[in-house]
Amino acid sequence: MATQERWHLAVEGRAFEIVLTHAGLGREIVWLADGEEIARKRTSDEKVVLAGGDAGAVGVRLPAFLGPARRVTHFAPSGSESSDAATQAHLGVGGTDFDPAPGSAAARREAWIRAHPRQYGARRVAAAVAGVVVPLLLLWLLARYALPAIPWPDWDLPLPDLPSLPLPDIPWPDLSLPDWSLPGWLEPVRDALKFVGPVLLAGGIAYAEVKRRRDQDARKQAGRAGGPIGDEDR
Repeated sequence: MATQERWHLAVEGRAFEIVLTHAGLGREIVWLADGEEIARKRTSDEKVVLAGGDAGAVGVRLPAFLGPARRVTHFAPSGSESSDAATQAHLGVGGTDFDPAPGSAAARREAWIRAHPRQYGARRVAAAVAGVVVPLLLLWLLARYALPAIPWPDWDLPLPDLPSLPLPDIPWPDLSLPDWSLPGWLEPVRDALKFVGPVLLAGGIAYAEVKRRRDQDARKQAGRAGGPIGDEDR
């Protein structure tokens, strides 16, 4: 059953709306300006960019499976150039976020993140930990219980005798390379980085996302109060 969600943003007197329709594994995204369609795309990607000519571009961040869009952001063009807006949308740098429709699942998620920034960061870190620990646990269970229980056939295949080829004797130079081995006390740190790295990265991304949302709220509040929201604020 197809479900819809709507996101809204007012930009320089124009009412932008993103209508996102979820249908199975695919999504259809329609960008409207004052009720008129200016871009449409159907995709199953998690990062989508819609180019709207002189209206700029919109970047949409979608979840991997189910749930509302994570973020919908408008990127204004610089002067007469509209291609730079699409470039910014692909990079995800700057821009102004759309607001989800009040009462929607996306609006409830946005409100929860703003009200519980630490819990949001903890969830991201927990997901990163699970992404590291769960595959290791599954591999251990597979090696410990599943593989020994499989009745593997006893293959004894005769290998053919391959002829030996006379290879030329090339006088390679004798190079003495420096020893780049790490000190012994650094080896445990190196081994731990491949597990700790994703967790630290998830924590950093969560912190940056909370800070970005706070900056967006402050800029929108300044705009409602009559303050300028220019490209330099993006």
